[in-house]
Amino acid sequence: MKISVDFGITVTDAIAKEDDNVINHKMLMSSEEPSEKIIKDLFPNVDFKTGVDFISVTGGKHLNIKDSIENTPVYHVNEVDAVGEGAVTLAKLNKSKKAIIVSAGSGTACIFAHNNKYVHCSGTGVGGGTILGLSKLLIGTQDPSEIEELANKGDPTKTDLILEDVVSGPIGSLPQETTAVNFGKISKIERHVSREDLAAGIINLVGQTAARIATSVAIATEASEIIVVGRSPNFIGLRSSLETAAALTNFTPHFPDNGEYASALGALLLIEKNPAK
Repeated sequence: MKISVDFGITVTDAIAKEDDNVINHKMLMSSEEPSEKIIKDLFPNVDFKTGVDFISVTGGKHLNIKDSIENTPVYHVNEVDAVGEGAVTLAKLNKSKKAIIVSAGSGTACIFAHNNKYVHCSGTGVGGGTILGLSKLLIGTQDPSEIEELANKGDPTKTDLILEDVVSGPIGSLPQETTAVNFGKISKIERHVSREDLAAGIINLVGQTAARIATSVAIATEASEIIVVGRSPNFIGLRSSLETAAALTNFTPHFPDNGEYASALGALLLIEKNPAK
């Protein structure tokens, strides 16, 4: 068995792999700094003296973990490389293609991928953590399920100014329903805005921001593909907003299954290929 752990800002993801199969995926909220205890708690029935080939770790403060746990070696993997390798593998993308990987977690990072090389090229502090923070302030909840349920019933045009609201004619090929100003309508209206519409506006803000940064970088680097991984795309509304915004520049992002553990998977795969690193 091989184990890999990605210590995220909001959520820690861990996987166990035997042969070519991921046999276990676990997650927990990141309420404390990375430690050997967290890894053991995630896999309480595992014998770390004899039952594990190696442990790979990545993500925030993974260097807190020593180079071995009992008799099992621990390998530390750069997060950019881990996300890149995991995302390209999950998307089943030809590695000779230039791609931008959007790691949509608490924040949003963009990674340029080409021929097994991964380079951090852009990003934004707007991400899943933004959704939770703004939702706490504006709609009184940090529960992702409740936020998504509210957003699915809401209408972002009740919070956002769209082109049709602010210009008298088209701007290039942009549809009139394209967002002109996120939350721009709030300051211009006196009526009450529902929790549902606020939730939809928050999701729209984050999805569009991620998409516009990713597509700008993709155009600049001549990348032909965009891969989106992380836990934030599990918000249906965010995925829809991201897809719609990306389509304005003729990109159709890939959303591979199990994208939430792309970084943990990539860290494990890289050590399988080259334990010396």
